[in-house]
Amino acid sequence: MNYGTLGDRIKFHRKRLGMTQEQLAERMGVSAQAVSKWENNLSCPDISVLPDLAGVFGISVDELLGRDAAREAEIVEPDEEEKDSRDTWNWKYEAKRGGILFALYILTVGVLLLLRSIVPAMDINGWTIVWTTALIYIGISGLLGHFSLFCLIMSLGGLYFLLSEYGVITVKPGWGIVLPALLILWGVSLLIDVFFGNKPWKRKKEAMHKFKDGFRSEGKKHHLEYSCTDGVLKCSMSFGEDRVPVVTPLLKEGCIESSFGDFTVDFSGCEAVASYCEVRAENSFGSLKLLIPEKFRVEMQQDTSFAASPEIKGTPAAVTQGTIHLKAEVSFGSLQIRYI
Repeated sequence: MNYGTLGDRIKFHRKRLGMTQEQLAERMGVSAQAVSKWENNLSCPDISVLPDLAGVFGISVDELLGRDAAREAEIVEPDEEEKDSRDTWNWKYEAKRGGILFALYILTVGVLLLLRSIVPAMDINGWTIVWTTALIYIGISGLLGHFSLFCLIMSLGGLYFLLSEYGVITVKPGWGIVLPALLILWGVSLLIDVFFGNKPWKRKKEAMHKFKDGFRSEGKKHHLEYSCTDGVLKCSMSFGEDRVPVVTPLLKEGCIESSFGDFTVDFSGCEAVASYCEVRAENSFGSLKLLIPEKFRVEMQQDTSFAASPEIKGTPAAVTQGTIHLKAEVSFGSLQIRYI
C-alpha cells in the first residue's frame, strides 16, 4: 500500500522503532547523511540495500516500496475464472440469504404475536407461534444449501402445525405418529447424503474458509481507501485486517470509517497537530484501534449503541504538544485508544 513516498515510509518505520538516523545508518552501514537524504527524498537507497532495510523494519520489500502484493493483478485461465465466480457466489450470498431469512423469521413471529394481542378471535398460545415458525425457519435454512427431505418435511410440518392452530387445517395427528415419522425421515435424509455424496457439512466448512480467505482476496470484499493530503486524513476500511500509518508534518483533521474487520490506525508518524484537530471515527461490527503518541492528548466525544465504552490503554505525557478531539461512533464493535 502506498502511504506517501519511499522517504516518508522510511521515516515512519524508523520512528516507529524509536531509532535515530544515526542508529539506522549504523545498522545499514551507511552515513547518517545518506539516511537523511532518503527520508527527504533527495536520493533513494540502492536496490541491493532494500532487503536489509526492510528486514530492519520487520516488513516486506513490497510494503517498503508501497506495493500491496495481495492486490496484484492475477492471470486466471477462463475455466478457472468461471469456477472462481461460481465458488464466490456460493460463499458470498449464503450468509446474506441466511440473514434475510432470519430477519423474515423475526418479523413473522412479531407480526403473529401482535395480531394475537390485538385480535380477540386469535386465542393462540404465544409459545406455539414461536416453535412452529422456528421449525419452518430451520427447515427452509437447510434447504438453501442443498435439497434435504428432512428439512422439507420439517418446514412443511411447522407450517402444518401453525395452520392447525389457526383452524385452517382440522386434522391433527398425535405425537405418537409425528415424532417417529420425523426420526425416520431424518435417518433417510442422512443416508441419502452419505451414499449420494451430498455432504452439506463439508460444503459449509469449505464456504467458511473461502469467506475468511475472501477478506484478503482481490475483487471480493476487502476494501481500503487511504489519503492524507495537506494534513487531512481520510481512511475507509472494511472486511479484513489492516494497519494504516498516518504520516504528516501537521494533522489538521481526519475521518476514519471501519466495519467488519480488525483495523489499526497508527498516528506515530504525525509530527504535530493543529490547534483544533478533530478526528471522526466510525466503527461498526469490528475492531478499531488508534495508536496515539503520548505527546498528544485525546479528548473524546462518544456516541455508542449496543457496545461497550471505548478502551483506553496508557496515558499521555504530563506535558503534551497538542490535542486530538475525537468523535467516536461505535455500533456493534469495539474501539481502543492506546498511547505509545
